[in-house]
Amino acid sequence: MQISKVLNSLIDSFSTGDGGFSARKLSAFAGVATCVYVTLKYIEVQYLAEVLTIWLAFALLCMGIVTIEQIIKLKNGNNTTETTEETSSSKTTSTSEP
Repeated sequence: MQISKVLNSLIDSFSTGDGGFSARKLSAFAGVATCVYVTLKYIEVQYLAEVLTIWLAFALLCMGIVTIEQIIKLKNGNNTTETTEETSSSKTTSTSEP
């Protein structure tokens, strides 16, 4: 019973209706399944940690948990929390003056 339900949901994922799994989840699943296959079949043990990190980052990108914009900001060293805190503190000081 459960297997047929999963298969029906998987098939419904390719239609434009409301049923089925989401595209993000299917993309992440495909990435992780490919990761497992390629890692077990072709990757040497000494490179295992780097390869798994890359594949898991791909799965996070597919799920939308991490975006390309966030990666670029992290690489460039831009920190938006500092500017947000500075603007909110300047707003409070400017409004407190009579």
